[in-house]
Amino acid sequence: MTGTYRVTVHAMAMPFVVELDDADPEAAEPAIAAFHADLVWADEVFSLWRDDSYLSAHLRGDIALDEAPRELREVLEACEWYREATGGGFDARRDDGVLDPTGLVKGWAVARASRHLRGARASGWMVGASGDILATGGRLRRIGIADPRVTGDPTGTPVVDVVELGGAFTALATSGGAQVVDHIWDPTTGEVARHYMQVSVAGTDLTECDAWATAIAGGGPRIVPGALERGLEVLLIAGGRYDGTYDAQTSPGWPSVR
Repeated sequence: MTGTYRVTVHAMAMPFVVELDDADPEAAEPAIAAFHADLVWADEVFSLWRDDSYLSAHLRGDIALDEAPRELREVLEACEWYREATGGGFDARRDDGVLDPTGLVKGWAVARASRHLRGARASGWMVGASGDILATGGRLRRIGIADPRVTGDPTGTPVVDVVELGGAFTALATSGGAQVVDHIWDPTTGEVARHYMQVSVAGTDLTECDAWATAIAGGGPRIVPGALERGLEVLLIAGGRYDGTYDAQTSPGWPSVR
């Protein structure tokens, strides 16, 4: 197969767009099927919207952590690690005490499921997951970051920036309240976080980028230096102007191509 093979699969109540470059025709479909199955499995383990998920059952006290897939413990331990690493900016324990690893699970699930895409024998590939991007391979990809002032499906609308992934940066995560209003809380105050309209973090590990984007969105400017110390780059968008426009700030190495 020459060119790009593109398909969208659905899991975890969202679309996942997969692009494979020059994939083996006989290997592409089973590789994507395995990728999709892994995401469906992640939903069965971690969803707080499903009463039958392992996480829901554990939180109800129906099963012990040792009775759930080992990955549940792995993610909860990672959440605690990122809580410490981000100085409390990322915190999976809500103000009501309920464990909610949502800020980590999507990036973790994509990174884990993407191992199946190697089976497509493609020269490169990319996964897009509602603001989170993971890319690898021989060519650079230009990725638009959606304007946080646009609600609903931002596909095809003007973007606030365009970045290049596939070289020094292979992962991009975006967090904020544009698409799901007021779903991020400030772990320090317990109130809805409104430090930024939107936060994007670029790096080489999607789980790490996802966690730090959530941490900065929740914890505000004090969290940013910790992300930069770890070699991550950030785009911070703050609103509040009377005319509906926004202020944008980027770190020195932010991979913008605009």
